[in-house]
Amino acid sequence: MPRSQPARISIAKINLDVQINVVGRNVDGTMETPNVLDYVVGWYKYSPTPGELGPSIIVGHVDSYKGISVFWRVRELVAGDVIAITRVDGTVAKFNVNSLQQFDQATFPTQAVYGDTNYAALRLITCGGTFNRQTYHYTANTVVFATLINS
Repeated sequence: MPRSQPARISIAKINLDVQINVVGRNVDGTMETPNVLDYVVGWYKYSPTPGELGPSIIVGHVDSYKGISVFWRVRELVAGDVIAITRVDGTVAKFNVNSLQQFDQATFPTQAVYGDTNYAALRLITCGGTFNRQTYHYTANTVVFATLINS
């Protein structure tokens, strides 16, 4: 699909339909995330737009001190589930979930998640594992791997 910024993400299985904001990089070079208290997700502007060749990256929080957040139910996704991304140009890029995997943050497979693909891919990334009450961070990341099913 031609380049077009994403506007909304819908996942019927988990009753999710929310706005997509744009995120970039923090000063230290890590990927920004949306404000932890906002019930939105963030598309990483240095990744392809959903439907373009390569992995489009969308991040969201699983929870905050106020309770569950936008990607709380992402853990329920399984192979075959459909993710729809409405784009600014009015088209909808539909993706088929291939897998959901959890990776320890200390050994996160950066190339497997962010590396180039020869197809239009989507990655949903959120926190997973155990919440460390001393560092206020989770020990792992949950990643949904999905492939474009329309063009």
